[in-house]
Amino acid sequence: MRPITVLSLVAVVVLLALPGTAPVAYAKKAKDTTHGAGWQPKLDEQTMTCKQLSGRVQLLILQLRGSGSGTKSSGLSLGLHSAFASTIGTTATGDDPVGENAADMKKLRDYNQQLVSMKCKSYDLDYELKQTDPHETPSARISPPKKH
Repeated sequence: MRPITVLSLVAVVVLLALPGTAPVAYAKKAKDTTHGAGWQPKLDEQTMTCKQLSGRVQLLILQLRGSGSGTKSSGLSLGLHSAFASTIGTTATGDDPVGENAADMKKLRDYNQQLVSMKCKSYDLDYELKQTDPHETPSARISPPKKH
């Protein structure tokens, strides 16, 4: 190698090694970094259409169907998770899966009742939650109340 090339490489390495002289890439700071690229703002639950509300019901049903299968976390792992999350200060969820399932069930029943009050087709929740085929999409089977 030529002496000039060697000296140039050494100079670059020395400059990069010095604190504060390394090139820094500045990126615009995102306004909201808590959501992924496909994130959309939360819909006001009172102004949702039948289709939007029905989609939420379908997702909750599929989520609750899946929560019953698989292995359950042991008390020790839940305790370690809770202690780690509170010590480190993370916002991780999963501390109380039973409580989360109960909250999801309440939300599911509320959404289904809202479909009924909006005179939309609603879901037979007991039937849909008993289904075990993960590929079967829940469908609204109960017709809206008849108008008199």
